[in-house]
Amino acid sequence: MDLNDALEMFALTDTGRVRGHNEDAVFAQPGQGLAILADGMGGYNAGEVAAGMAVTLLADSLARLDLAALAATQLEVCVRDAIQAANQAIYAAAAGQPQYAGMGTTLVLGVLH
Repeated sequence: MDLNDALEMFALTDTGRVRGHNEDAVFAQPGQGLAILADGMGGYNAGEVAAGMAVTLLADSLARLDLAALAATQLEVCVRDAIQAANQAIYAAAAGQPQYAGMGTTLVLGVLH
């Protein structure tokens, strides 16, 4: 089922009052009911890199699937696997490049199914 006619999504981030730069990354795909928000961990190296990686990797992985056609248990496995793969990629980047040491991000992912 294509949700494009039934669902609108809007994404907006804000730098906030504490930091001088924005470490948020967002993705929204209304046709799949997919929304992703990652917020880099402030005070650590490269939080914006971790957030960008998380959103990009998850969007690439999940946006190719027909999420509406999956059973709930299959959807859960796909989302969990995609998050684990993104986490491993972020961890490897942090371990392999000194400027990324300790980077991390929070993550919120929603699928309207």
